[in-house]
Amino acid sequence: MGTRCASGFSLLEMLLVLFLIGLMASAGLMLTEGVEDQAKYDETKRRMELMRRAIVGDPARTVNGGPEISGFVADMGRLPGCLAELLETGAEETPATDPRTFESPCDNTVTLTEWHIDANTGIASGWRGPYLQVMPDRDGARRFRDGYGNDDNSKNFGWNYSAVDSVVRVQSAGVNGIFDGAVYVDDYPAGATLSVVPALVNERDYLVDLQGWRGRILFRNTNTASALPNGSAVQLKLRLHYLDETGNAQSTDSDNFELASGAVPKNDSRYFDEITFPDSAPTIPWGVRSVQVLCNDIDEHVFDGNCDAEFENTFRTLALLPYIQPTTFHFIWDIQ
Repeated sequence: MGTRCASGFSLLEMLLVLFLIGLMASAGLMLTEGVEDQAKYDETKRRMELMRRAIVGDPARTVNGGPEISGFVADMGRLPGCLAELLETGAEETPATDPRTFESPCDNTVTLTEWHIDANTGIASGWRGPYLQVMPDRDGARRFRDGYGNDDNSKNFGWNYSAVDSVVRVQSAGVNGIFDGAVYVDDYPAGATLSVVPALVNERDYLVDLQGWRGRILFRNTNTASALPNGSAVQLKLRLHYLDETGNAQSTDSDNFELASGAVPKNDSRYFDEITFPDSAPTIPWGVRSVQVLCNDIDEHVFDGNCDAEFENTFRTLALLPYIQPTTFHFIWDIQ
């Protein structure tokens, strides 16, 4: 009988195969880690863009042909004191107020007023968040962390945040969860200090310069009895009610303009000369604000075809957009 030959791997061959499998596994793990880090980096960038839109909206978007007015600044007239203001209010203040008021989650000495329309100025303003949509954690709290999951249990959820001199800067601690300072490792955006990090929001994103601002009013006479105004010409001005950069209601007036007697026939409408604002006019936060046409007299009557008597406190709304807007405005004022 012949001998049967045994076949199989030698010990050396087995070790070589195991070495190659381990090498491939290590390479695959390294590639996977790189992909995961890239995904967290991309998510951090995405969340910063969401944060920006929550603060100043996106005026490039349109609703029914007009710009979309949204964001914390448009509602509140100021930048958020911390990121928590984009998610929640603090405790309601007592005794209860109308409209309701709340402590700011950033600083309990700062008040957040709920969304309302002020009867004295016609301004619609107030907190109507959340401006960032996130699912609550297991403890019920909402937190907006970076893509790496960093969280220092502060009101900025692990982000480095500042809102100073009309500029918002935000920085992530990156994959190592540490703000590395001068020895930069992986903070995003890169910068030894927050003050040198590129701005997430700057003044051109949300401020409107009223110097040289100009526009026209369509006076619409709905009175069927006679042409208005009656008698002599009237001196008018346009008053704009707005929120300043601290969120307080203010007003500013245009240059005076004249409307001639009988200038608007009954059941008719007319545009008149361009209205301008003086060089002393302020720079103000964007949003939907209110306007009035007033008589330039001692009592500043609301104009209703004449300046003899004040009628109901009438307002019209006007959208103020940041630097991308044209420098002109148009709106309708009814003579009843």
